[in-house]
Amino acid sequence: MPCTASGPPPVITVQPQSQSAPLLGIVTFYVTATSGTTMTYQWYKNGVAIPGATSSSYTILTVLGSDAGAYSVKVTNAGGSVMSDTAYLNIPPPPTINTQPQSQTVLQGSNVSFSVSASSSLSMTYQWYFNSASLGAAATSSTYSISNVTTGNAGSYKVVVANSTGGTTSQVATLTVAVPPSITNQPQTISKTVGQTATFTVSAGGTGPLAYQWHFNGTNLPGATASTLSLSNVQTNQAGLYSATVTNAFGSVDSTSATLSVFVPPAISTQPVPQTVLAGQSVSFFVVAGGSPTLTYQWSRNGMNLAGATKSTLTLTNVQSTDGGRYAVHVQNPYGSADSSSARLTVNVPPQITAQPQSITQIAGQSASFSVTVSGTTPLSYQWSFNGSVLPGATNSVLNIPSVDTSNAGDYSVVVTNVAGSAASLPGSLTVADPPTLAVNSSDSSGPPIGFTFQVMVPAGFTYVVLASTDLQNWAPIATNVAQSNPDVFTDTDSPNYPNRFYRIMIQ
Repeated sequence: MPCTASGPPPVITVQPQSQSAPLLGIVTFYVTATSGTTMTYQWYKNGVAIPGATSSSYTILTVLGSDAGAYSVKVTNAGGSVMSDTAYLNIPPPPTINTQPQSQTVLQGSNVSFSVSASSSLSMTYQWYFNSASLGAAATSSTYSISNVTTGNAGSYKVVVANSTGGTTSQVATLTVAVPPSITNQPQTISKTVGQTATFTVSAGGTGPLAYQWHFNGTNLPGATASTLSLSNVQTNQAGLYSATVTNAFGSVDSTSATLSVFVPPAISTQPVPQTVLAGQSVSFFVVAGGSPTLTYQWSRNGMNLAGATKSTLTLTNVQSTDGGRYAVHVQNPYGSADSSSARLTVNVPPQITAQPQSITQIAGQSASFSVTVSGTTPLSYQWSFNGSVLPGATNSVLNIPSVDTSNAGDYSVVVTNVAGSAASLPGSLTVADPPTLAVNSSDSSGPPIGFTFQVMVPAGFTYVVLASTDLQNWAPIATNVAQSNPDVFTDTDSPNYPNRFYRIMIQ
């Protein structure tokens, strides 16, 4: 450049240098120039003069993103001006996240790590957050690890990666803590009676959904896939061990076994049967019953409990008619009871003669009767005999002979019969006496008349009545005597008062 009278233009000896500055930081550009005369300065950004930037340095006190660009300065003196080289202000960006933290599902008790990969031209810092709350100084690296995770660790995790120019927040990564099934309430042992409903329940925790499978004596029960197992109308073949397996995507667990006991109320399979026995014999009634132990028995007669009759078989010895009636048994266990049908006991008593036929003496022409008194099971039948020979038609307890004569004299006996046997009476004798007769004695003529005396032919012990008449038409009793001997003597002391008098004798 040619020299002029005012001298040469300035010479820049130190050019402004490109720089990097963080946001909100401070940056200063410098230029050094020489000149024989006074110099002035004007700084430019991207070729546009910066108002007020008229010194050998230019400082930005608070760097903003808009400050990035090309900076230069024009140095001027009297001899001219010179433009500096361009210096660039670079504002490094916040870190770039290259690999985001990933959502994870882990088993409770496992270890888990979240990590981030970021890049930046500046040094970087890390801060991890859990459910938007800072995890503090323990979570300030690119990896955040948790040992022995619990359900309390489940949630959202993110990290802020920062450099001196700013921070970048990662995507949210979700931690799902999977819990294998665990039994919180075991199925309980129960007892039921046949026909009732039995219910088993298991309660389990763990990550859902939970699946259930019940087992009976170790074998899967088809369709038994709910937390509750209900068995209706249970029978004895369902008694046993019940358990459940609870499963989710992360494992399974078996419950303890619960016992179902099925008890059976009494049921009578063989009923007592009616029986007929003779008095004095023994008889037994028995019942066959099933059911859960322990069965107890109580026999009754005609609805009244029999003391001590507490076995399945009831035996009666030396039975009498008073033992007859209806017998039944009540069978019981702790789970119910059953009543048998009633069985009748018939006790047949053979005839027993309690009053024998009595021997009698009757006057010929009078009636005679023999009777017998008998106890025993009715109906009773009778057959009288005379001197050992059956009397046809003589089949009542009383044998009547309307008018006896000497041919009827003899022994009379009876055989009494019923379904249980027969009994023969002792004989009763019939003695037939002659009719009473009169034997007249002569009056003693040496003294005064004392009456008419005569003999009465009447068996001793018989009562006789003396009747008198004056006309053989009208008769009147004049005396009643018991014969002291045969003949008996009777005197009518009233006979002298009648010119004539007739007599007759009547046996009572």
